[in-house]
Amino acid sequence: MTTTQAPEKTPNAFQRGVNAVIDLLSSFFLPIINLLVSVGILKGILTLLQVSGMVTDDSTTYAILNAMADSLFYFIPVFLAYTSSKRFDVDTVTAVLLGCILVYPSFTTIMAADAPVYLFGLELSKATYSSSVIPILLAIYCASWVQKACYKIIPETFRGLFTPPITIIVIVPLTLAVFGPLGTIVGGWLAQGYEAVYNLSPLVAGALIGAFQPFLVILGLHWALFPIAMNNVAVYGFDTIMALFGGAIFAQGGAALAVALKTKNKKFRSQAISASLTTLLGITEPAMYGVNLRLKKPMVCACVAGGIGSAVAGLFGCAGTAFALPALTTLPVFMSRAFVPFCISLALAFGLAFLFTLFVPIDDVTEEEMEAEEQSA
Repeated sequence: MTTTQAPEKTPNAFQRGVNAVIDLLSSFFLPIINLLVSVGILKGILTLLQVSGMVTDDSTTYAILNAMADSLFYFIPVFLAYTSSKRFDVDTVTAVLLGCILVYPSFTTIMAADAPVYLFGLELSKATYSSSVIPILLAIYCASWVQKACYKIIPETFRGLFTPPITIIVIVPLTLAVFGPLGTIVGGWLAQGYEAVYNLSPLVAGALIGAFQPFLVILGLHWALFPIAMNNVAVYGFDTIMALFGGAIFAQGGAALAVALKTKNKKFRSQAISASLTTLLGITEPAMYGVNLRLKKPMVCACVAGGIGSAVAGLFGCAGTAFALPALTTLPVFMSRAFVPFCISLALAFGLAFLFTLFVPIDDVTEEEMEAEEQSA
């Protein structure tokens, strides 16, 4: 008797569209995610120094440390110009120059001034490009089409000489007249849309994000929330999304620690302990992929505990004043808005995940399985 294998299910148009968006967002932010986490830590340290009185806002020490912590966010258009140029196949140097133009000091000054701004008699809408995300992405996307057109028209000998200035001459006015105002408007809509949902029920919003954040990470959908979080900081001066991530992040650590206590496999125990500790620094992948998801039940416990912890954070309106993944090192970022409830939400998520996993039976990882994995690796 022969058995026939069922054909693989092909994704439908919606699934392909979702996958394309995830892939697109990942390509923009994945290359700089470590930098985003790092400067988030720096911002937390700076806030801690301010709160302790060791550094004052008017000191040169603060100015230097703030430059170290804030430069990435201020010049984010330049970094995104670089990453998006790889995605849209645009000359990298030209793309970076476009990002630099948008944050050029004198240009930023005239955009911030009260006087109207004109370009060849056309009045431009005022827009702030430092710390912005959408305008530069639209600019680089259109630059790819300008570059393709130039490559078709200009002889190969002169492409390197004439394509960059033509691209700049076309894209910069287009960005100032269309993409900048459009990006500002869309960015405002994104921030307002999230706030509208959040204001309906912060508790429910927290529970949903805390419970499903791990699956957003697995599917890559969490990238879609990062631009909104950055826009929230730029538009409102604070963000609640990252605060709601806290419960989910710390719950992964609590579940992994419980696994470390329950397992009889020494190697796996060592992995689980180190994975649990890394979650306290805002890094969940080792605990999520290497421990909890592997055993399944700890993952369920972490999701339930994360939903409860983040629900508490949502209920009390916890928020951060900068884009930073919740971690022990970034706690100062969340000090100005319901800091005590935020800490309680993190401890609650970690503790409940630990207790849930501790009392739920799990299938231990055997020495043979560990050895087989090492050999296959």
